[in-house]
Formats: sequence, C-alpha cells, structure tokens
Amino acid sequence: MAEKISTIRDRADHTLPPDFLFGVSNAAYQVEGGYNRPGGPYNNWAEWEQKGKVEEPGDTCRFWDRYREHIDLAVSLGLNAFRLSLEWARLQPSSGTGKSPAPPWDEKALDRYAAMVGAVLDAGMEPVVTLHHFTHPAWCGTDLWLDDSSPGLFADFAARAAGEVNQRLASTGKRPIRIWVTINEPNLLGLLTYVTGEHPHGKVGISAARRASENLTIAHVRAYNALHDLYEEMGWNRPQVSFNNYCMCFYPLDKAGFDVVRAPSQGIPRSGLEVHIRSRKEEWDRRFRSLAEERWGRRSFQILYYRFINAVYGRLADPLGSMRAIDAIYSSPRTDLVDYLGLDIYDPFTAAYAPKPPTPRRIKDGEPLLHTPLWENHYDAREFGGVIRGYAEDAGALPIYILENGMCHRQAYGKAAAPRSDGLTRDAFVKNMLGEIVSCIADGVPVKAYSFWSLTDNYEWGSFEPRFGLHEYDFSRGEIREKDGQGVAAGKVYADLISALKSR
Repeated sequence: MAEKISTIRDRADHTLPPDFLFGVSNAAYQVEGGYNRPGGPYNNWAEWEQKGKVEEPGDTCRFWDRYREHIDLAVSLGLNAFRLSLEWARLQPSSGTGKSPAPPWDEKALDRYAAMVGAVLDAGMEPVVTLHHFTHPAWCGTDLWLDDSSPGLFADFAARAAGEVNQRLASTGKRPIRIWVTINEPNLLGLLTYVTGEHPHGKVGISAARRASENLTIAHVRAYNALHDLYEEMGWNRPQVSFNNYCMCFYPLDKAGFDVVRAPSQGIPRSGLEVHIRSRKEEWDRRFRSLAEERWGRRSFQILYYRFINAVYGRLADPLGSMRAIDAIYSSPRTDLVDYLGLDIYDPFTAAYAPKPPTPRRIKDGEPLLHTPLWENHYDAREFGGVIRGYAEDAGALPIYILENGMCHRQAYGKAAAPRSDGLTRDAFVKNMLGEIVSCIADGVPVKAYSFWSLTDNYEWGSFEPRFGLHEYDFSRGEIREKDGQGVAAGKVYADLISALKSR
C-alpha cells in the first residue's frame, strides 16, 4: 500500500488543488431511522413497508440521534466534506400514508438539521446538502412527480428549508450552507419508479417516466432560482447549486440532462439546441464505444447487445422531447442553472449488460434493462475516468464534484459478507479511483471534490443486503465497526490516501 500511496502523492504534488474536497455521502431515509412508524414522519415508502414489499428500515444507522458519532468518524479520516440531506417528510411531517393537504412545519426538526449542519461546520468540514434524495412526504401522494404542480411545491420547500436552516446557523454565529444539491439523480428517479418499478409508484410505463423526468427538470430550474433569490435577498454569499447525475453509458439518460439545462449559459439559442445536443451525443457515443470495446472486445456478443440497447434508449429517451422543460429552461431569469457538475459514478455500463441464461427470471426481476445486482457491478478506473473526462470536454469554468463513488458487496442482515465474484476489495477500489482522480487533475480536468458512498453501510432502498460502507454497520447492535463488512480496514486506507495527497 505504501508504494501506491507514494506514487499518487508524487504525481499530485503539483496538481492537487489546496481546496480539494474529500468527503463521504449519505441520505436521510437511508441512515437516520425512525421513518414510517406510528406517530413518526411518513414518506412515500411507508405503504410498501407496511405491505412487506421491502425490508423495514427501522433504526437504520441511527444518524438522527447519533449523528455526532458519524461526523467524528469522518473527521478522524481526515475528511473536509460531508454530504447529507434534509428530509422533506421530517420537516413537514404527517402520520398517514394517503395524500392530504400540506401539514405544518416541524420547528424541532429544523433545529435538529441545523445542529447537524452546524456540527459538520464545527468539525472543519464543508456540508454538501441535498434537498431531495429519492423521497418525498406521504402527504404528497405516491406519484408526486406526475403532478405538474410538483415543481412549484418543491421550489417553495427548498427555499424555506434553506432559509430556516441557514437562519438557525446564523443565530449561533455560523455561516450559511455553500453547496446545495437540489435533486439527487433526477435522470434515474423516473426510470427506477415507473420503468423498473423499484421505487413506490402508482402508474407505470415509459410515458410516466418521461413526465416525471420533465417535472424533475422543471423543479430543479425553479429551486435553483429560488435558492439564488433567497441568498441575494438575505445578503449571503452566492451559493453553489446543482443536481447530480447517476452516470451511465447512454447519453440521453445521462449527460443530456446537463447539456440541455446548460445550453442557454453556453450561448446556444433554442433554435440551435437540436444540433448542439446531436453533436454532444456523437462525442459521448464515441467515447463509450471505445470504453465498451476495451471492456468486452470488438466482436463480442456483449458489444452487439450494448449497441442494440444504446439504440433502443436513443429512441425511448429524447432529451428534446419535453417542451415544458425546455420552456422552463429558456424562460428562466438566470441563464446559469448549474454552478457545478455533480456526478455519481459506479459502473457506467450497468444498464448495458446482455442477459445471462436463463433469462426469464432476470427479465421478470427488472434485469438487464437497467442494472445487474449492485454487488455484481464491475468497477474500472479507466471507465470512471472516462466519465469524468467526457463531462470535462465542455465543462468550461464549471467545477466537477464526484458526489458518489463506491463499491458494493453482498451481506444480508445479521449475516457474514459474501465475497465479490471478482475478488475486489475496498482498499484496492479506493486506491484505483483516487489514482484516476489524480490523473484527471494532472491533465487539467477541473475535479474539485470526491465523496465516497458511504461512510457506513446503510439501508439501500428496500434492503440491507447491498453494502457500501467504508465501515461495517451492525444494525442489530447499532454499532459502527472498525473495518468494512469484508474485514478490510477501508476507512484507514482512505484516510492514508487523503493524508498522502494533502502532504507537500
């Protein structure tokens, strides 16, 4: 390990920005605990929990009550950033599963979130705060994002939540939050909900997914403007506001979202949008054809399948198909609608795997159209860097923040970890990925942040079986372990690498 760290440090001495952010990420519903219980805040997963469609999260990682343990652990690793989210269902809580009028705001929940963010600041870390991480209050109804009033409703929530938390921070002598994520992976949420059916839903189908994606785009535009309006009105320093994409090899489901939103700021008139998007897609496809050939070989069946499914998604997902979203973008009072490029990078080809026989069970389970099991994802530093470099081609002055990057292994609740089929462990994973970050920066790519998903194991959208933690979490005892579930001191390795990269 020492040799690898030395190599990274030597290359980084002249290229690593002094303000580079090393962090970890989490999401409220996945780590806080206490949701969807009698008297507790109910979100859109409550009905599925009650019907037994998913494992109940229970106390998960007890972050709501014991957040300082997690923050202290992050500090011990030498981190200077911590991503967390504000749960809408906690801030406007309801105790039922049906759609209903908006309830009052919970002042105590606002106090708690301000205390969490304040603890991150006191620890010398930059808080990166997400306003919508795949969940919404139960009182909004299951299919919130099919309702065309949802963008306005969300923007109002975003502005008030930011204002309330920031004012509480100011009352204790702390500065406002600088970095906001409006919506986590808006390019994926509609697909997971209405195509693969992995998230709670009423309706199903591609049309519903398109409608949801349209409203999510409009919601970001309105929330972006609402947050900037708030900061201007309050005299606070300008925030950095964006969303983060789940990175895939299919352009219409990935970079197209940023390219359309950014078009006005790049001087692209509406009349030239189609030509601009077509040229961006050609560049993206060239890059990923090359990466796919490196992975599978030019004449493999897998390459043929990748080309086929890429063509399918090219027809099903038209980035220019939503006039309402494009209207919102081009009528925005601000042409700048993202202040950084937020990326979540795992296996960018996870939706491109050819079916493995026997196919009926896999197709019934939603595979392989969007993903293989998380613990079967393939992780390649070249592909990780390929995504980053693809975004950097026309990033201009925008910084690139890697807001999620992590490795999964399989470990059922209360059971021992199953080894990954490729034998990969987290120490090797994080070395490879940070090595690629250093390489990108050395080549002039404006990467400004790397955040590992996640500090500890958590509740992974209906199941405890996928594990991503640098540190294992014993859910039965409510304890954070020293090593990860595979018995590797992954947290220490991350800490050692950070120390090496920061040294001069």
